[in-house]
Amino acid sequence: MITKEQRLEAMKGVLASLFASQRTLKSLAPNFRWAGLGNLLGDYGEFIAVEAYNLQQAPRGANGYDAVTPEGKKVQVKANYAASQIGFRGDADMLLCLKIDANGDWTEVYYGDFGLVKQAARYSARDNKHMVPISALQKIAKAGYVLPEVLPIAETATDVGEAI
Repeated sequence: MITKEQRLEAMKGVLASLFASQRTLKSLAPNFRWAGLGNLLGDYGEFIAVEAYNLQQAPRGANGYDAVTPEGKKVQVKANYAASQIGFRGDADMLLCLKIDANGDWTEVYYGDFGLVKQAARYSARDNKHMVPISALQKIAKAGYVLPEVLPIAETATDVGEAI
């Protein structure tokens, strides 16, 4: 059985590895912040959007969007590791939602009209954001980026989870 002291030392090692990885990420892609664990996942999603989707990174402080298409459309990017829903604020023209695997691979959950997502979402006054289940995004995408008649309902705010 591992002792408390051993567990603490192991956690220090893991965190040191994460921080070392963040420093490396910052040197490889300095246009992104790579700060905090939640922001780390978000920055990775934005990095994928820029590198794999040929989007241009939005200027720092852009309100409601993270990237811009070559046609000038504003794109809000969400990277999801484990949450059953995403939360968002503001408006954009498009939403790109990516599912990130433990090994860093990703799959596209949704890349389409932001307005459809907002229509399918519910508003949480407590968190001051809209929330939509990942399964609803998948259904909209599967339906050809139109709203199907039946969509899953967003759960309570306690299930949102950070790093989405």
